[in-house]
Amino acid sequence: MSSLFLGVTQLPQWIRTLFFIGVGVVLLTAGLRAQPIPEAFAQEDKLHHLVGFFALSFSCRLAFPRVKARWIALGCLLTGILIEYAQGLMPLRTASPYDALANTVGVLIGLMAWRWMRHWSCKQSEVLDVMHRITERNR
Repeated sequence: MSSLFLGVTQLPQWIRTLFFIGVGVVLLTAGLRAQPIPEAFAQEDKLHHLVGFFALSFSCRLAFPRVKARWIALGCLLTGILIEYAQGLMPLRTASPYDALANTVGVLIGLMAWRWMRHWSCKQSEVLDVMHRITERNR
C-alpha cells in the first residue's frame, strides 16, 4: 500500500488537484441536493458524511501537500458547516449537529490516514535504500 501512496504522490500536480476538485464537486452536489439521498438503513447519511469528508481531507492533502494540516482541517470543517447551514435553509432538508460531527470525524480520519501512509512510505523508502546499499556492497 505504501508503494501505491508513493506512486500517487508522484502524479503531476494538475492530476492531484483535479482529483480534489472532483471530490469537492461530488460532495457539494450530494450535500446541496433539494431532496436527501434515500437511505438503506437508519442514519446512513452519517456514513456518507464520514466517507465524504474523509475523501475531501485526504484529497486536499494530496493536492496541497505544503499546506499545514490544521488549515486543511479548518477549510474542510468550514465547508461542512456551510453545507449544513445551506441544508437548514432548504425546505426538504435539515441541518444536523450529528452530521457536522460525522464530518469532523471524517476529516480527522482522512488527515490521520494521510500521515500514517506518509510515515510508512518514508519507512519503506528507507528500507529500500538500505537494501540497495547492501546489495551494492556485495557486488
